[in-house]
Amino acid sequence: MAESDRRLAAGVPPAAGGAVAFLAGFGCMAAELTAVRLLAPHFGDSAYVWTNVIGVILAALAVGAWLGGRAASRAVVHAVVAWVCLFAGVAIAGAPWIAQPLGAWLVPGNLPLDAAMPSMIRGSLAATVALFAPAMVALGALSPLLVTGIVRRGGDVGRASGAVAAAGTLGSLVGTFAATHWLVPMAGCRATLAIAGACLVAAAVVVAAGRRRAIGAAIAGLLAASALLPHGPMRPPAAGERLVAEVESRVQYLQVLRTAAAPARIRLAINEGLDSFHSLAIDGSCFTGGAYYDWHALAPLLAGDGRRPDGLRALSIGDAAGTLRRVYAAVHPGAEVDAVDIDAAAMRLGDEHFGGPKAAGRRYVVDGRVFLARSPERWHVVHVDAYAHQVYIPAHLASVEFFRAVHERLESGGVVACNVGALRRDDPVLARIAASCRQVFGNASALLLPASRNALLVARRGAPIAPARLADRVGAGERFDNAADEAAWRALVAAAADGAWFEVGASSPVLVDDRPVLDLLLARSYLDRGDPAVATVCEGRQPAAEAEMAAFRARQRNDWSAVLAAVAGSAEATAYLRELAGDARWSLRQLRAAAAEYTAGLAGADEASTARVRGKLANLAVDIDALDRAEAVAVRNGGVALAFCGVLVGLVIAASWRRASS
Repeated sequence: MAESDRRLAAGVPPAAGGAVAFLAGFGCMAAELTAVRLLAPHFGDSAYVWTNVIGVILAALAVGAWLGGRAASRAVVHAVVAWVCLFAGVAIAGAPWIAQPLGAWLVPGNLPLDAAMPSMIRGSLAATVALFAPAMVALGALSPLLVTGIVRRGGDVGRASGAVAAAGTLGSLVGTFAATHWLVPMAGCRATLAIAGACLVAAAVVVAAGRRRAIGAAIAGLLAASALLPHGPMRPPAAGERLVAEVESRVQYLQVLRTAAAPARIRLAINEGLDSFHSLAIDGSCFTGGAYYDWHALAPLLAGDGRRPDGLRALSIGDAAGTLRRVYAAVHPGAEVDAVDIDAAAMRLGDEHFGGPKAAGRRYVVDGRVFLARSPERWHVVHVDAYAHQVYIPAHLASVEFFRAVHERLESGGVVACNVGALRRDDPVLARIAASCRQVFGNASALLLPASRNALLVARRGAPIAPARLADRVGAGERFDNAADEAAWRALVAAAADGAWFEVGASSPVLVDDRPVLDLLLARSYLDRGDPAVATVCEGRQPAAEAEMAAFRARQRNDWSAVLAAVAGSAEATAYLRELAGDARWSLRQLRAAAAEYTAGLAGADEASTARVRGKLANLAVDIDALDRAEAVAVRNGGVALAFCGVLVGLVIAASWRRASS
């Protein structure tokens, strides 16, 4: 056979080339959009994870295009196209079987959420390279191979490249909508990747011949059938918990988990979960053990200067499984609470697994901002507890424009109550959201919640709130069937009335819709702990007794910066000042500094103080151990990501050298 005849035989018919490009585009885009959903149970689906996934895939496609261009000039194109599609399909379909053990290794489930962000960001990079980069390098090579193959069959180069690009784009379009709106919600991300892999192997069948076509068809059928195989939970439950339900919704990955120890705690966890929750219920109680939902039940009393408004109506934005409505039903019987959440699956899980009475009201599955723009209703209280990507407050639900919409929907004297993650009074996220709220309402007060990573931010339409009026409610009004719940509510009201509130946001820049910087601020808040790892130096002139009183009063207000300032201003260090400083450092998550403060305070402490501080040190050691694990995992994951990238680059260089020398 003449050389021209052999090159013609090695080509790809135009129709077959278009079909391969369409199927490859479908598989590539479906896999790219599903990749984050596959990784979310271990790494979350934050903007950083999305960036890692998109960045790795784009880089892999670029490398593949370069390799494909080099291979196209020498290869028997139709054979190479078949092998490339086969490899990519098997790799993508096999990714879910590796993702679970790889993700559990890269981000162990016993890490604390507030220290795990570096581990998750670096781990998601490593996982994306390992799971998807090889397949995407292969898919990137297809375009130059297909164009070359069509030209060898006598096609025009311009028409060939246009046809391949158009078919691939159409396939990507179909893959985009199919994965997001149909495949993932209906079948799950693991089945979606199996289907994407089967489509890519089907593309290999299009250009294969003889026995290879039959073998390829069998492999495609097996991959498609593997979508029906059980995989087990995407993220196994932590020790001491039982998985009650698992759902991949259109929005996120959800788990309902129940503890074995009594009283049982049921929590709704999204994406990576770790030690956090988005809804919570405790058997035998209408409350959540002091979690922020209980504190939000104070909002109607703040709207009515200590009294519940007549005909109380509230709106819960980010209602999830309905924990707030459950608390309202007990604390404010007869109140109507309208619920808004973007994820219908979260509401459905609340109905199925979070029992107990819930406040009456209508429910809406829609974005909270869109709902406010379209609803003509008014409420006495608007609760905002909306989070995206686990720890991130959606920027459009924290801007000046959002708070204007809330203001318009509140009755005169009504309040907006926001759940904001914060550890200290000067937290950058809390300050900026409060500043945006203050610009609209003219006031903004916050309360750092005890034993929590949360702050309650409240603003009132017409006049600032008067928390001191809550003292009139202690021991009055609400009655509960459960004596423990009644005592818990009285204690909570008393704690909220004692003056621990503080004005916030007066000097911070506001947030606006066209500059969504909350993700950056939150990363700064979580990553920059400012842990000095040493005890505070007492180099002031204030007598120790006065410094102790000042630090104690600041401790009562949860004003940790003021506690440390009082300690630093003392003329001498005392055991009690060191203990208060340790409490402050611990609350600020400056764990090593807290250990240094407690240890320094043991010298000269009396017997009772020594026993108390040693107990705190023992408990602190648990948190330090978790922090050490998180930091070690972050360092390891960075090395793993570099190693995986290095291996991939090495393989590419080896393939290029082999091609150049052949």
